[in-house]
Amino acid sequence: PRVTMMIEASRQKGIPFIAHVEFGAMGWDKSGYLENLETFLAANRDVPIGMIHMGQLDSEDAQRLLPKHPNLFFITSHCNPVAYSHNKQPWTRMIIGAEFAPEWRKLLLANPDRFVFAMDNVFSFHWKDMFLPQIEVWRKTLATVPDDVAHAVAHGNAERLWKLPPTK
Repeated sequence: PRVTMMIEASRQKGIPFIAHVEFGAMGWDKSGYLENLETFLAANRDVPIGMIHMGQLDSEDAQRLLPKHPNLFFITSHCNPVAYSHNKQPWTRMIIGAEFAPEWRKLLLANPDRFVFAMDNVFSFHWKDMFLPQIEVWRKTLATVPDDVAHAVAHGNAERLWKLPPTK
C-alpha cells in the first residue's frame, strides 16, 4: 500500500519515483525481485522510476532492463571507488580508477539520458571523509566522455526529470 501511495503521488506531481532496492545484497531471491521490478516498471510506464545506488545491479542486468523499460533510470550514488573502498557493501562498480568500467561506459554512451549523478551523504563520514574525494573521481571520470553525455549525467537529466531550471 505504501508503494502504491508513493507511485500515485509521483504520477500526480509529475516527478520520479525512487526505488531503493539493493539487489547486490539479496543473494537469496534476486531473480524473483527482478521479476517484480519488471512488473512494477511495466505497470507504471508513465512514471520515471530511478534506482538509487544503481540498484546494486551489474551491467548485464542494466543492459537487459534499459531497452525494455523506457521509464527506468539509474542514480549513481555509491558507484565509485571511494564509496566501495570504505565498506563491504556490494555497490555497483561503475567506475574503476577514474574511468567508467568498459561495460558501463558502453551503456552510458548508448543511454546518456538514463543516468543521474547523485551522492548519498547519510552519515557524517560521507560528507567529512568521502565527499570531496568522490567529487574528484566524478570530475575526472565525466571528463572522459563527450561533453553532452557528461552534461546529461551531471545535471541535465535531473533537471529534465524533476523539471528544474537549467544550471548556468
